[in-house]
Amino acid sequence: MSSPTGPEVRPTAPEVKKPAAPRFDAGHIPMSEELDSPRWSLPPLVPVLIAAVVLGVIVGVYLLSSRQPPTSTGSAIRVVALPLHIESKGSVAPGQQGTLDQNVEKRDAVLVNIALDVKNAIGKPMYIKGIEGKLVGEKGEFNDSAAPASDYERIVQAYPQLNIPDVKPLQSESSIPANANQRGVVIFSFPVSREDWDKRKSLQATVNFYDHAPLVIDATQVAAAQEATLPTKVSK
Repeated sequence: MSSPTGPEVRPTAPEVKKPAAPRFDAGHIPMSEELDSPRWSLPPLVPVLIAAVVLGVIVGVYLLSSRQPPTSTGSAIRVVALPLHIESKGSVAPGQQGTLDQNVEKRDAVLVNIALDVKNAIGKPMYIKGIEGKLVGEKGEFNDSAAPASDYERIVQAYPQLNIPDVKPLQSESSIPANANQRGVVIFSFPVSREDWDKRKSLQATVNFYDHAPLVIDATQVAAAQEATLPTKVSK
């Protein structure tokens, strides 16, 4: 008697696992791969240079287009400097204006008269706010506001040698017509001696305008003229 036979069972082949792909570890890159592999190569040089040039052109065009021409120009025509040495007794505030020597107060100053030529370089009037002077010497920097135009006649009457003929005072709160030149004189007083004045480094006058940039005029070279500085006037 034969035994019943069932379906034939075949043994299954063992499953072969594929090895996992190696994970990238930035801390363990072989030196040869780091330097030689195309994956780590630098970007092409030509596109970088082209981008740099284009950027430089854009920046240059912007700077040139944003630069505005000056609204005013000017120069110093003439300088007359009068050194003063003043000695006085019975001062109300002894020692505040100078040095005391046997109850005599001594002080030095230099009056400077500068003739300026100022040009309005725009198509509308410019209004002068004020005028300032700056003297730079070995002992430091000295600044002064121009004497009021109303005081000019009084000053040149007291010191006629300081006068610059045929030129009127340059007034604050006055206007310069559009595209016009205006000449005028300004007087400053600096608390320095004749010796300090002779050793000066620079002399400037600054014309301040309403709603416009100030105009700085260098008078150093004009002040160096031989006839610019007068003999010291001594007052006792």
